[in-house]
Order: sequence, then structure tokens, then C-alpha cells
Amino acid sequence: MKGARSWNPPEEKKSRKSGAAETRDDAIVIFSTAGKEQAGLIARMLVDRRLAACVNITAVQSHYRWEGEFCEDSESLLLIKTTRGRMTEAMSAIREVHSYDLPEMIALPIMGGYPPYLQWLVQETSP
Repeated sequence: MKGARSWNPPEEKKSRKSGAAETRDDAIVIFSTAGKEQAGLIARMLVDRRLAACVNITAVQSHYRWEGEFCEDSESLLLIKTTRGRMTEAMSAIREVHSYDLPEMIALPIMGGYPPYLQWLVQETSP
């Protein structure tokens, strides 16, 4: 991120009523593509449609079994920062343009983070 500074973990927010940790609405969706070009197109589409605040793309080497055969492929791994409310729509948009028959799409909750960044994430994914 531009203007990055050192990060100190925030204290966990507690609910005023119960004292329990608050549930965040943010999520990270992880998925892979066959290459850099498709990854870039999907990332741009997601950010343009405000389905993601940010998408990180990195090169990975994947090892897996497909239709009974061992496979090893160079792929691009994408980390999408979004909200749970936009996650299903983001995954549907990915599926519409993805070249794989069975694209990997795994969603993970964001348990916490730097509050100003998390606020930005919500702002950037608001329709």
C-alpha cells in the first residue's frame, strides 16, 4: 500500500453489552488462475465493480490431482480483500470469466487488522 508505515496490532474490540469479541464483516477470498494475464483481468474487474477493495497477485507452483492424474502447474494466486456482503457476488463474477472447470475459491474471515485499513476496505466495496 502506498504510504505504508510500521504496523502495531490493535487491541481486540469488545462488545459493550457482552464483552465478547465483535464479528468482522471482512473476508479474504483466495483463488488461482492459469496465468498472469487472466489474473490481472479478473483483479481489475473485481476492483472496478467494487467487489474487492484490493487484489494481490503472486506467482505460485501448484501440485494437485485432477481426474486421477498428478498435475504440477505454474499459476497466479489471487488474494481478494472484500466484505462478506460482497463475497458471493465476487465469487459469481469470478466464475463467469474463469477458464477452469472447477476454480479454487476459498473464503476466510478477517479476524482483525489495522482499523483504518479495514475501514477503507469497507468503503471501497460499498456499492
